[in-house]
Amino acid sequence: MKTINDQIPASGTLPDNYQEVLSWKLTGKPMRLIAMNILGVFLFVIFGFIFSWLAFRLGDLPSEGEIKLGPSEIGLVLAGVILTLVLHELTHGLAMQMFGAKPKYGILWQGMLYATSPGYAYRRNNYVVIALAPFVFLSILFVLGMWLLQGALWVALLGICGIFNAAGAIGDMWITTIVLRYPATAYVMDERDGMRVFSLAPPARAGVPKPRKTHQQADGVQNCDPMTNPTN
Repeated sequence: MKTINDQIPASGTLPDNYQEVLSWKLTGKPMRLIAMNILGVFLFVIFGFIFSWLAFRLGDLPSEGEIKLGPSEIGLVLAGVILTLVLHELTHGLAMQMFGAKPKYGILWQGMLYATSPGYAYRRNNYVVIALAPFVFLSILFVLGMWLLQGALWVALLGICGIFNAAGAIGDMWITTIVLRYPATAYVMDERDGMRVFSLAPPARAGVPKPRKTHQQADGVQNCDPMTNPTN
């Protein structure tokens, strides 16, 4: 007789009746990186207009003649952008911790920072929260800062940081659109440069033996042949 503990998997554990249906890596195909960079430029322009408008209207940014751009100001902008990229990944990590995972941080050879939690299975909706957390949370934080510091030159820096954070979320948005194609019952495992999606396995047919678990499955990762699914 099954108990409640038998029916509910431990946090981060993939249920036995799930199989891998998609393995998607951003760096898996060169065209994906090219497409991401092109889309990132479009987002940079779009959010450039949005945050610039907010800086002048909400943040009461000083007129152009009052803004000086010297070596110290350029250094401050570079420091702000780098800090924003770091905060972006830390926010991913905090969201992962919120759902019980222990995030790991690093940088890929392509220069991309990452936060990941290898082997930890998230429910689909929880993974969407993790993917979009930096874009939503940091954007709100930057806009709030512009409102609180109205009339100060810090408003310009916050606007620039907001632009880089929003444009840098292109990979998160892309992954979110892919994950949302699957039912809410799906599970997702994050990877450094992508993710793996797991869905309920089809019912076993009569007379067909149940597949034996592989070493990876024994560790909680299903390694079945992926079903045909969109991968872009």
